[in-house]
Amino acid sequence: MGWITEFGRRFIGSHYLWGSAGAKPTRQDGAFYRRGSVELDADAKSNEQPSVFAATCDVDDHFVCSGNFQQFTHDTGGGYTTATDKNLTDYLDMLRKDPDHSHWYPYKGRFTPRVMKGKNLDADNNRIVWGEDCRGVRHFDCVGFVNFVLNITTGQQWTFNIAQYGAGMTSATSVPLDSPLEDGDILVLGTEHIGLLCADGQVLQAQDHATSVHANETFSAKKDKDGTIKSKWTGRFRVPAKIINAPGVTSWGAGGQDIRDLF
Repeated sequence: MGWITEFGRRFIGSHYLWGSAGAKPTRQDGAFYRRGSVELDADAKSNEQPSVFAATCDVDDHFVCSGNFQQFTHDTGGGYTTATDKNLTDYLDMLRKDPDHSHWYPYKGRFTPRVMKGKNLDADNNRIVWGEDCRGVRHFDCVGFVNFVLNITTGQQWTFNIAQYGAGMTSATSVPLDSPLEDGDILVLGTEHIGLLCADGQVLQAQDHATSVHANETFSAKKDKDGTIKSKWTGRFRVPAKIINAPGVTSWGAGGQDIRDLF
């Protein structure tokens, strides 16, 4: 089972984008059922609605990637900004002087401005941030991440939504939440969220627009005296060992692509 989370950990730091399933912008290299769907948002150089090298996905609506912004502080170049911020104004002035994009580059070599758009952004929706340049970066939402990882690490095709995982409609079998820790178990939170359990207790997940793909959460499931299990998560499912590919397998997908091309 360790191959599932070993493989999944390779995508820590990838960006979160609602509707995406592993593709890099403009590439057809995501999960087989959604190889593409991630593009670069139209360049916009206004201070109020900037968008530079930011990924977008239009599967459900027009959503714009936040670029993993919460992992960085303003001092490093990332984080929230405003239309009147001098750094933003100076950067966009530079772009406006180069309309053919021949000398465009990220701020501090890493960050670009964009207006965040998506589901579950709450107060962050339509705020401006300096996020990571999205070019060449894989993008996932929570279930797209789980499907992508399981597609590569097993001999089956996973296209399920969260509700289908929680209802036991996959080849994974339900196990008690407080079972001993095991690599690769699937965790669901109602019909809202999904992740993968690691044997060290970490939860590997594409969490949300601000935190993206990480393993920073510690799983907890404890049984009360009355037998009730207390846990943030509502379901846990185990992938049969017999369908897991060996880590040495170097091809994936119907086209036999080299697995090394994923990184």
